[in-house]
Parts: sequence; C-alpha cells; structure tokens
Amino acid sequence: MNPIRQPGVLHRPAAFALAALAMLVPANLLPVVDTRLAGDARTDTIWSGTVELYETGLWPLAVIVFVASLAIPVFKLLGLGCLLLAVNRNRSDVRRRRQLTRLYSLLDTIGRWSMLDVFLVAFLAGVVRFGAPASVEPRMGIVAFAAAVVLTILATRAFDPRLLWPSVRPDSPISPS
Repeated sequence: MNPIRQPGVLHRPAAFALAALAMLVPANLLPVVDTRLAGDARTDTIWSGTVELYETGLWPLAVIVFVASLAIPVFKLLGLGCLLLAVNRNRSDVRRRRQLTRLYSLLDTIGRWSMLDVFLVAFLAGVVRFGAPASVEPRMGIVAFAAAVVLTILATRAFDPRLLWPSVRPDSPISPS
C-alpha cells in the first residue's frame, strides 16, 4: 500500500484545524487587550479594536487588523476544509488539482501574517511601558488567538499536498508540475 494513502493520514491536519476553529471562538469573544491612557480605560476584543481603529480615522490599520485577525484565519480554515474534502473525494481533474495545490501554497504562505495582532499587542505593551503614563495589558483573547494561529499553521504543515495527486509517488518532490 502506498504509504501516503495509509488510513488516518488526514487525521492530524483535521485535528489541528478543528482545534484552531475551537480556539477562534474565545479569541473573538474574549478581550485581547486592556488599555489605560490619561484616565480613560477600555477593554477591546479583536472586533471592537478594529471598529475603534476605523472610527478614530486609522482605517488603514483597521483594515490590516481585520484582514490579519479575522479574514485570514477564516480563509485558512475554509481552505484547509476544501483540501481535506478534495482528498477524501479524490475526483478532481488535473486543473482542479493544480488549483488546490496553489491553494495549499497560499495557505502556507499567509498563515504567519495572522500573528500580526499578537505582535501589535506585544509592541504596544512594550512601547507604552516606556512612554506616557499609560498601560496596555494583554488579555486571554490574545492567547487564544495566538493558539489558533499556531494551530492553523500546524494544520497546514501536517497536510501533505501530494495527497491531491494520487498518482504521485511518495518519494517525489512536493510540487507536481
């Protein structure tokens, strides 16, 4: 039996993807940051922070946060779902297999950009501690979000794109031509 076609080969990427989906729930419901500046205190979730950035005129940053924090994780999970379903169905023509291989490559490339929010919170917390009388405190939502991002990266890495090409030998290069 072809080692790449062994039973359970899709369990790892599916498990990571489901765990990432589970972590996105608290990541989007729990506060990601508490800020205090000049006596004004606020607690923000990813969504409320995005809305606040937009309303204060920082719409380019709001778009970046929205794309990196909300759109990309959802896109990655939908894309992984498509890949897993395509392998299970195994009815794709060559053109469709190429598209799915490109999708895999895109998912692998964009995954790390979702960590932008985590870096932004860490950056703000560091800068504010050395600046004005203010405070920025990370909250559990950012931890859940970071876990979701890491899990989507693990899910993508656990998926073997050669599964999209059933006639490809396991010792062949990763990207079929």
